[in-house]
Amino acid sequence: MKRIAFLSFDWDYEIISEYYLGLQDHLKDLDDVQVVIFNAFGYYYARHKPKASSFEIFSLCNIEEYDGFLIQGNRGWPPALRQEIVNKAVALGKPVVSINYDLVGAHSVGTNNYQEEFELVHRVLSDRGCERPAFVNGLKTSVEATARVQGYQYACAQHGIANAAVYQANWQMESGMAAAKKMLRRPNDMPDVVFCCNDDLALGVQKTLQEAGLRVPEDVMITGFDNRKVRLQAIPHITTIDRDYRTIAKTALDAIVELIDGAKLPEKLYSPARHILTESCGYLSKEAAAAGDVAAAVGVNSHQRFYEVLSDFQCAVMDAMELYTVFENCERFARELDCPNAYVALNDDFLCSRMPGERILYGDESHLVARAGNGITLACDNDHVYLSYETREILPSAAPFDCPVYTISPLRHNDACVGMVVTEGVPSIMSRGFLAFFLNMLSQAIDAVHNIELLRA
Repeated sequence: MKRIAFLSFDWDYEIISEYYLGLQDHLKDLDDVQVVIFNAFGYYYARHKPKASSFEIFSLCNIEEYDGFLIQGNRGWPPALRQEIVNKAVALGKPVVSINYDLVGAHSVGTNNYQEEFELVHRVLSDRGCERPAFVNGLKTSVEATARVQGYQYACAQHGIANAAVYQANWQMESGMAAAKKMLRRPNDMPDVVFCCNDDLALGVQKTLQEAGLRVPEDVMITGFDNRKVRLQAIPHITTIDRDYRTIAKTALDAIVELIDGAKLPEKLYSPARHILTESCGYLSKEAAAAGDVAAAVGVNSHQRFYEVLSDFQCAVMDAMELYTVFENCERFARELDCPNAYVALNDDFLCSRMPGERILYGDESHLVARAGNGITLACDNDHVYLSYETREILPSAAPFDCPVYTISPLRHNDACVGMVVTEGVPSIMSRGFLAFFLNMLSQAIDAVHNIELLRA
């Protein structure tokens, strides 16, 4: 059995869940591979650094116990910290594959951002005869954003367009709206096509220009990148580049398995992308519009269901006066994770803490305090503890650790590592960020009741 650790830190749950689901789907075809996902919930850190506790979940990954490593993260995960993991793995002779980011000593797998943006810009300029393009760039420090703007500039140069306009932004819709407002203040230089570094920016640009009275695509055309669901909120739907994150994950998994077996591979491997040409650039795309309507309906239904569950869960745990009640409700609502088996473990160091707000790392011992599914049959004690075990084991020996994929997510509150949630498979609620809400509320409830118990003592 090849054991592979996937260390992930990202703020975009829609994208990261596609990576996870891609791994899960591909593992059905592999008989001798297990992937353990260490899922550190990232945030969008544009101006400040994340807390050190954000990365503590990675301390549970014992490098010596795995045969290979997949690493994926956004800019909030400092490259130096990622490189440190690579260096430790390489020193032990174990291969590493980095997704969408180059690290020394690691192979990289991902989208050729430069080439894909170049080809999209070249096609739109050729097909539509645009002469006044503009580009709304992503975060200035992003490697991906840099590659995309360079692809845009080279395509413009190939069409004889010198000094093609570039508006610097970040990754968020509000930043796209701000860039569009700058364009509107210069009506004589209004672009006839705006290429955006991602779909969020494109949505912001399109909404702002339409509110100002411009028609899409008659007056201005819009493109994005990433094929995020937000582009379907726009009418017309936004032309984009589908990176196919599941295929990226599959390519990365195949690469790490081959490297474990001793194969020689190129340092960079590119996964194919697809251009989705829609009405925002004057292309006829009835199929895409229909798909958007279906996606929107599914999104409304899943959101409604989630908020109903969240409201019930909040009432159940936030008013609890003892940990026993919190853990009982964990089991009651764990079915919403939609996994065969799910486990909640409490960090002993957190449980033994006496100073609220102090920095608490993962300790040597954990306590299994809630479980759902059919994995093990155990009785809990008066504190709702089933078993105590060594944290490095991830799960107690009574729970079989033999499924193809496990997802390990942190329970954190402020600087405290409260515990962790381990699921067999990928929780279905992750794709819309619901898992982060669920775990955040659980962490707050545990911390609040723990403080009550400290005051009682």
